[in-house]
Amino acid sequence: MDNLLPLAVMKINTMVDQQDRCVPPKVVGQQFLRLIRRASFGAWFCALLSCSSLLPQAMAQSPADAKAQPSRTYSPTYPYDALIAGRAGWAEINLTVDYSGRAIFLSTVGASDPASASALQADIEAIEFLAPRINGRPMMSSLKVRFDFSAQPTLDPAAKEVLTELRKSKPAIYTVEELDKKPAPIRQPLPAYPYILRSDGLSGQAEIEFVLDRTGRPLFARVISATQADFGWAAANCVQRWRYQPPVKNGEKVLARIKETVVFDINKAADMW
Repeated sequence: MDNLLPLAVMKINTMVDQQDRCVPPKVVGQQFLRLIRRASFGAWFCALLSCSSLLPQAMAQSPADAKAQPSRTYSPTYPYDALIAGRAGWAEINLTVDYSGRAIFLSTVGASDPASASALQADIEAIEFLAPRINGRPMMSSLKVRFDFSAQPTLDPAAKEVLTELRKSKPAIYTVEELDKKPAPIRQPLPAYPYILRSDGLSGQAEIEFVLDRTGRPLFARVISATQADFGWAAANCVQRWRYQPPVKNGEKVLARIKETVVFDINKAADMW
């Protein structure tokens, strides 16, 4: 199936190119994707290839080097248990980028463990990609992304301090109740809604625990519970980009452990990436 997907993407691009030029490619693509989700892979793929005369044109218009580019570097949440144990990992994901720059049709090629694959998938889904353009129009693109979780991750001094404490039997990290007051959030961007769960119309939530460094930056998030595993990984990925007021005890800035519940409401999914 993974080997056939690039051909399907080229065929979709050709179909879009032959549409009325007054209809944006994104709209055409969304209509087509709604149709293929209702059919088996074999059924819709055979339908795509039935117009064999269009395939050479599709290949000409969708060169192999026309790849979508991520708008930021990949930075998946390091699976917590592996991080504390100093265990390396890796994951490789196949995906398609649609006309709007959203990652869809993600599938795991391989991974050292399921957690590494889930972490990378959540990060990919949170990224806006820059879709390639042919003749000025955005085109769908297939990608393969590999990420290696190093046993010795590159960390700044503040993050190294937190990780060193977390690996101790009695870390010098305070609970919210031990602080002078609960740190107030400064910035909390919304998480990306997992593609499959959005397509299935599912709502849910996830409880995430993380450590605030002395500046109020969340570090080393882990999933405590989630109604769906994908909600948990999406939430853990998101909180890395949150910011809080610095945690304080007796007037001094300290390290603090905090928990937050992240809600995914399908009725508000349009507000999320």
